[in-house]
Amino acid sequence: MFLNPNLKRIVWLPIIASVLIGGCALLSPAQSKTITLEGDEREAVLEYASPMGENLIAGLINRDYPTFSKDFDAAMKKGMDEAAFEQLLSTLTDKLGAYQSHEISQVLQDEKYTIVIYRLTYEKDNLVTMRVVFNRQEPHLISGLWFDSPELRKK
Repeated sequence: MFLNPNLKRIVWLPIIASVLIGGCALLSPAQSKTITLEGDEREAVLEYASPMGENLIAGLINRDYPTFSKDFDAAMKKGMDEAAFEQLLSTLTDKLGAYQSHEISQVLQDEKYTIVIYRLTYEKDNLVTMRVVFNRQEPHLISGLWFDSPELRKK
């Protein structure tokens, strides 16, 4: 599932083979190099990113759009409105079942963005990834989001 902040809705790719974030070409070789953060650099990012990621997850679990979108930048709020949020919830519930747990698996960074990759466990799929993209400039708001898993890719 691909969220492009410039669109009003989530664009469903055959429900997600691999998803790129609109405006954030982090994986493009033509763009700046993306590095994996470790140690103190990782911890510094997680100081601001972790609470925002927890808000996203709490919003998903509780079906609470204000909590889910609390830390979005303006483009994300425009791209992921309440109707799109309800559609996302429906897809996650239908394809993955009930949420069970999560952990942070990786923290990446390039010149403009920081990506925190979560591994989510759901009732029907324990290989769900949630990529949350943060602006590197303060206040480090969320500028991109996508989910991927084998179950989400099934038709």
